[in-house]
Amino acid sequence: MQRQIAEPQLEALQRMWESHRESVRRLLIGLGRDLDLADDLLQETYLRARAGIASYRGGDARAWLAAIARSAFHTHLRQRHVRAEVPLGDHESPSEDATYDRAELLAVRQTIAELPPALRTALIMKHYAGFTYREIAGHMGCPVGTAKWRVSKALGALRAALRAERRMAMAECKLPDEISLIDYAYGVRPEKEAAKMKAHLAECASCREQAEELGQVASMLDALEGDHKQMHLVELDGDRVSTLYVSESHVNASEQTIPVIEFHSGSGLPLAHIYQEGEELTFTREPCADFEGTDHYTASLAHPVAPGQSIHYLLVYPPTDGSETKRVAEGRFSFHWKQCPGSNETAYVQALRLPPGVKLLSSDPEPAETRGNGTTTLIWRAVLASHEHFECTVEYERPESAD
Repeated sequence: MQRQIAEPQLEALQRMWESHRESVRRLLIGLGRDLDLADDLLQETYLRARAGIASYRGGDARAWLAAIARSAFHTHLRQRHVRAEVPLGDHESPSEDATYDRAELLAVRQTIAELPPALRTALIMKHYAGFTYREIAGHMGCPVGTAKWRVSKALGALRAALRAERRMAMAECKLPDEISLIDYAYGVRPEKEAAKMKAHLAECASCREQAEELGQVASMLDALEGDHKQMHLVELDGDRVSTLYVSESHVNASEQTIPVIEFHSGSGLPLAHIYQEGEELTFTREPCADFEGTDHYTASLAHPVAPGQSIHYLLVYPPTDGSETKRVAEGRFSFHWKQCPGSNETAYVQALRLPPGVKLLSSDPEPAETRGNGTTTLIWRAVLASHEHFECTVEYERPESAD
């Protein structure tokens, strides 16, 4: 039998929800990097809060709601095995509590930087943007077999880098038939040789532990996501750009705990909010002396990041003046977006949610994915060279009653 909720408790929940709803939504956007998923889980969070309001004993209401939202998100992950706006590979996102060996992270980062351009591009497309081998081949103008070889060769270089970091430990044990632990961990050994390795690992605890560690190569790549991937989520409201969300993820590869984050952003659109794992950060902004038209931001972290740990945060920009959206005819609008992710070769993901009730007329280029369920969300994936821009133009129609 469902427990009855007293009217005063419902009123208290409603006040709490009205005060913190947007903050909880931003938390969910930061966790899932998906506007549609965030709204679904926001409803789930409210229902859970309503069911649990009788046991609420006061305190920080926003923290209480945030804990419920995180629980709803992780339940979603367990049930549906999804993790982001678009699939980014076969591995889960780095855990907030995961700690990575600094020397190995630096070895992976250095190896990626030293890869031949074709191998690095193939790796970035596969791991960070979720492109298929056929899509990689089409982008790079090569056969599918060559695309597979390039991805495999890039991963092999990373495996070799990790092997070098563990060379002394591996020297303690002579592997049967000199089968590589790295190749076995990634499942690329012939069946007969893999069976020999499996038998050896059953008897050798040292090699077994190393094999399990080597299986974390992809997790290290995920930890280094901030080097090679950027996501922009744009939400349109009416004929204006309502909000821009930028999801950032970095790993502390230094030897010191990081208490603050510092970065630059264009002065034309100052930040409204910065969130770390759902907690809003205090920050300062001042003009950057070295780069005209740029502001320097310094934000104090709610949770300082120890060496080898990852930091995940969400930048929220306020509504603009609507300059990206133009009226091209009665009831018809054109939205143009242009972005340059940075100085590294980057897997770039752009999500655009159109205003409720509008009809999509055209988009250039065609998005990789179009969602429609009350609202329309377009998603593009691209791999951009250093300082290369991504541009898209979308036309849509609004009912006359909406103007």
